[in-house]
Amino acid sequence: MEGYLIKKVLNNNVILVQKNSQNYVLVGKGIGFGKKKGNLLKNLDNIEEKFISLKDLDEDEYEGLLTTLDPQVIETTETIVEMIKAETGEKIESHVYVALIDHINFAVKRLREKIEIVNPFLFEIELLYPVEYELAKKAALILEKDLNINIPEAEIGFLTLHIYGVGKNKSKNEALESSKMISEIIELVEKKLEVKLDKNSFLCRRFVIHLTGVINRAYNQKFYENKFLQKLKDDLKIEFNAAYYIVKIIENRLRIKIPDGEIGYIAIHLYKINS
Repeated sequence: MEGYLIKKVLNNNVILVQKNSQNYVLVGKGIGFGKKKGNLLKNLDNIEEKFISLKDLDEDEYEGLLTTLDPQVIETTETIVEMIKAETGEKIESHVYVALIDHINFAVKRLREKIEIVNPFLFEIELLYPVEYELAKKAALILEKDLNINIPEAEIGFLTLHIYGVGKNKSKNEALESSKMISEIIELVEKKLEVKLDKNSFLCRRFVIHLTGVINRAYNQKFYENKFLQKLKDDLKIEFNAAYYIVKIIENRLRIKIPDGEIGYIAIHLYKINS
């Protein structure tokens, strides 16, 4: 079949099309004007970059998307994606694109219904993924401008996870799990050291940044040698014990063995927090 068969006109700028049994969303200024279902679209000048493939959706997911999707959300997501591509230089895969549209559509629906969005891992997300968080704040401004809706910080956190998932070999679920793990570790530290951590303090932020390094080294299996390990065990017994359990959390989550040297470095950070 030459051209694209129009399956549905969502508005003047967004249409659903099909070619060779594959479904697509097509975004382009005025692309839907005067068009009807069943028309064949052949002239695609200046809109090739606006295709959103729906090939990863099964029939039920496709139908569900059609019944709930706000066309304006598709247009606004397109603007956000172009911003992310310009800022990161990353190519965005179709499944990430569709997931972002679906997430934004659901979030906007909840916000318009005055349902509060709660994000218990906002602090961890902001600290672990600062670049993506800044992009999420820019995305929130685009949403507020285009959709006339206030985007809370909690939602900026969730947008951060999706933007993190844009990168190659990255997953928003992996990012969320890392955020949950850091939250669990902070709770453990407060319990073991009997302290209340100020999450906005320099010491706490530096500690979390160090943990991020431990997690990254665990993934890459590249660790630092610790020549003072025995002295740290002897001098920082309470902190070393807490650090041991922190490492066990990371090992259990990542299913990766972490050497005792890393326990020693974590203990140093805990000592500074506990002093």
